[in-house]
Amino acid sequence: MHTRLALVAAVLLVGFGGIAAPIAAPAAAQSGSAVGFSNAQTTVTQGDVATIDLQLRNTDQATLQIDSANQQYRATLRVRDDDGDGTVSVRANTVRGGTIDDADRFTAGSDADSVELLTESNVADTSTVTALDPGRYNLIVSTDETSVAAVLSVDEPETDRVHTSVIAPNTPAIESETDLATNNSESNTDEAKASTNATDSSLSAARSDRVRTRFGVSGIGGLLESPAPARNLVYASNSAPTADTTHTVQTIPNETVSMRSLTINYGIDDNEPPRGVHQFSQSDIDVIGVDETGDGFVDRSASIAIQNIRTSTDGRMTITFDRPVTVSKNHTLLATYEMRNPDTTGAADVGVTLHGDRSTHRERGTVLYGPAGDGTLGHGVDLRPQTANGDVPTAPLAAVDTTYDPAAGGLVATMDTNAFATGEYTMDFTVGESAPSSVPRVSFSESFAIVEPTAEFTNQSVGDTSQLSVTADTNLAPGGSVIVRVSAEEPNGGISQVLNCVATVESDGSIGCEFDLSKSADNFDIEVSIQRGGTTIVGPTEFN
Repeated sequence: MHTRLALVAAVLLVGFGGIAAPIAAPAAAQSGSAVGFSNAQTTVTQGDVATIDLQLRNTDQATLQIDSANQQYRATLRVRDDDGDGTVSVRANTVRGGTIDDADRFTAGSDADSVELLTESNVADTSTVTALDPGRYNLIVSTDETSVAAVLSVDEPETDRVHTSVIAPNTPAIESETDLATNNSESNTDEAKASTNATDSSLSAARSDRVRTRFGVSGIGGLLESPAPARNLVYASNSAPTADTTHTVQTIPNETVSMRSLTINYGIDDNEPPRGVHQFSQSDIDVIGVDETGDGFVDRSASIAIQNIRTSTDGRMTITFDRPVTVSKNHTLLATYEMRNPDTTGAADVGVTLHGDRSTHRERGTVLYGPAGDGTLGHGVDLRPQTANGDVPTAPLAAVDTTYDPAAGGLVATMDTNAFATGEYTMDFTVGESAPSSVPRVSFSESFAIVEPTAEFTNQSVGDTSQLSVTADTNLAPGGSVIVRVSAEEPNGGISQVLNCVATVESDGSIGCEFDLSKSADNFDIEVSIQRGGTTIVGPTEFN
């Protein structure tokens, strides 16, 4: 019995006037090599990353060709099925140029496979970032023995509504548009623009829940393949070459360091350091200290402890303190200071060292100059939370996770409210002029409030049975969990019980637990509390 692999055979339109040339179907013999596509047509938004799924039989490599219908573009790739499973998923970034590495534009969806760009046409100007033109592209996968065709359609990007909701911790990053939430807000593009700098918010999130905002903007997925500049070891708020700006250092030691000095070294590997490093002084320091909560703001300033500053012409500067500055494990040292960028573009290596009495923390990373470093997410794309009075975290993305998925609404930003104090906030998103011309220019601002978690018991009576029912209403997001704790003690000092129950928050914010006591409930003095993450939300409350 022979197993046959069904492969897609297609007709490729070439030339002018719709002339059709048939592509030969693969040989039917099991011993011959065969290739094909999982889908006859793949659709991607201009500026996003296309996923092209290939099938290979009796061969571990093939050639994939991407040709524009107008014959102005062609890319030829070599794909390898290194794990021998008969499939290779090719990720093709429709954005190119600037500092985007060609090796990162065409990659395999699995680490077990490989994709290599062999040739690419129409790439004379690589100084600026551009996206493939919208339209039809012909796909041809081939070996020496066979070839099969399919179609790649590149659509123009669009803008859609902005949707903000409150979700429980550990909710998956990508879900449907209708997140289960205690409350949510939704606005179209015009409404979102109008809400900029608004401080009134009808959306509230209890601390420990998450605020998730879906910005309906497509065509930026290719840009977001690169690491976000604001997550780099050093982030330049204005990345333009020679710009007078601020640089922010953020580093997290993996053990507690009693820091006596901080060294920032821009001269690694003979890199061109920022201009004027040798003139750096204490007056250039805007903020320096420790973020203990993870919200990106300095909670404990170290400015008063600065003793002196040493600099050198090779790009090294050292800040010495007159007392130990404790940076605990998993806390963040933050420093923002005035600096003039060097006359260069792209990523430059930089090193940061926290010198302690007994331990030293060293980290090597990058700072990004030029258009690629513009905006917290790069290439003119900027995302940041902001307080009602306009304060932006020193590290803007410290408590914000980002995911891009057009099917889920575009850019998805999830903010950890547990890191922030209660109050009014906005989540601001803009696309500026450093982005490719194909990307829609937008400015969104979504308002919300962070409040303390609350719970109210709905029935505090007990019966004459051993069953105790505890119900409460909360302001927590559905799907989250809390611990309901019951302490039952006989008045005469006899039986004492402590029982715990994990309750899931229902869609209306209510919770409920059933407890089985050793005796009738009315024989005990009963206290009930509700906790989450080690913090008591309500109680202990007496039940009678």
